[in-house]
Amino acid sequence: MAAFAAIYFVWGSTFLAIRYAVETIPPFAMMAGRCLFGGAILLALGLVRERELPRPARAEWGGALVIGTLLFVGCHGVLAYAEERVPSGIAALCLATIPLFVPLLGWALPGGRPPSRRRVAAFGVGFAGVVLLVASQGAGGGLHATDALLLVGSALSWAAGTVATRAVPVPRSPVLGAAMPLLAGGAILVVVAAASGELSSLRLAAVTGRSIGGMAYLIVFGTVLTFSAYVWLLRVVAPARVATYAFVNPAVAVVLGWAVAGESLTTGALIASAVIVAAVAVAVSERETAPA
Repeated sequence: MAAFAAIYFVWGSTFLAIRYAVETIPPFAMMAGRCLFGGAILLALGLVRERELPRPARAEWGGALVIGTLLFVGCHGVLAYAEERVPSGIAALCLATIPLFVPLLGWALPGGRPPSRRRVAAFGVGFAGVVLLVASQGAGGGLHATDALLLVGSALSWAAGTVATRAVPVPRSPVLGAAMPLLAGGAILVVVAAASGELSSLRLAAVTGRSIGGMAYLIVFGTVLTFSAYVWLLRVVAPARVATYAFVNPAVAVVLGWAVAGESLTTGALIASAVIVAAVAVAVSERETAPA
């Protein structure tokens, strides 16, 4: 129950923490710091607490590179970049589409089966909700089509990373299985931040306490606590149950964005939210059937 509480409520609050963190810390540099610090803490815990397990093999580091790139560069890095402009609750709603992609991507794995008509329909309804969300914001609103595409692309990247955990070598230890992708993704994010000029333009004196607090929350609660819980749940619980976090997170993020950060909630956005969450609920509630 504690692991589910973490991915439901703590992860839902991280969207607001990201918004605060990127106010004065460039997004890719901020996410690189989150991944590297969080990954280093988890790696140290794993190596100390699980000394009897073999050290990670080269192939497992290769798997971590694949997973870390998809989860933390393609998803979290892009999310942080988009949240410089997009309200945290709206961003969370776009990322709620993650479970809609998972059955489609799982189809590509060896032995994968095509998604059911119900899930295909949920996929269509979910993205109709994203289109409605864009339209509800208006020409001067908080979500333009380009940012919506970036956020949906980041959801696709997270879904691909989730599916990849079943296809690439991973260590037996859940703690190391969480730490290694974080470190690999963080290293790539450092390269991205340097290439984009973020590192050269970063002025530590200009970073506010609110941004530091947001980043610290992301490292301790959003990464060390919650991502390790997520990796553990993927190993011991059916993926469909784990995926239920995707329609709890947006509700938490929207309420926090409205109550704490004063983000607006229009009628159109609420309708779009209901459409997206309903589509995701349909997709993750369908039971898996054994192959014939």
